[in-house]
Amino acid sequence: MNWRFSDKFRSQWIKVKFYKEKPDFMQDTDLSSDEKKAEVLRNVRFCEATKEAIIRPIILDRESISCPAARYCFGWDTNFKKELLDSCLEKRKTQESIIKKMFLKVPYFIKPFKYIGLNTDGEADLLISYMPPEEIMRLIKIYHNKKGEDLKISLCSMMSICGGIAVKTYLEERINFSFGCDDSRKYADIRRENLAVGIPNRLFKLFI
Repeated sequence: MNWRFSDKFRSQWIKVKFYKEKPDFMQDTDLSSDEKKAEVLRNVRFCEATKEAIIRPIILDRESISCPAARYCFGWDTNFKKELLDSCLEKRKTQESIIKKMFLKVPYFIKPFKYIGLNTDGEADLLISYMPPEEIMRLIKIYHNKKGEDLKISLCSMMSICGGIAVKTYLEERINFSFGCDDSRKYADIRRENLAVGIPNRLFKLFI
């Protein structure tokens, strides 16, 4: 599916799959060599891992993620809000009341998944891409022509790829866009002219 999107919109797409249990391809020794290529990464940010997934399939778990914000969004560390708030305050140099207000709007998994697959085999829960405005215009045009309604979006620059794209798209089952945050634009190597987009599984057929 990601290759079909890539062909249509001339951009690279990453399949995202959430697993409640260890995927079969991580424990079945009888699988073919082509099905064993998913690599478990360590000490990466989620946004950084999306860049790596363009090259090869990736598996992430709690120990994979070095970014406190991503661990929070994926429900793997929800008990350290104060430390995360302090980090956001230090980065953004704004009022604590504003940071707290924004923080409360960041989506996160109440019941966390055990693993996240990026470009692994099987049907994805959502697709992520970093697209130029003209391709996003084409995507929105298709949505308008087939749905006959406006595409309503909200934008936030906090935890933008892990929370604002991956988690939010999965939970709400609707398209989301993001301009990224300072860290994600750096670590995911998002070009200055690109935006992030997340498309949920239920809308795949709308565009292909």
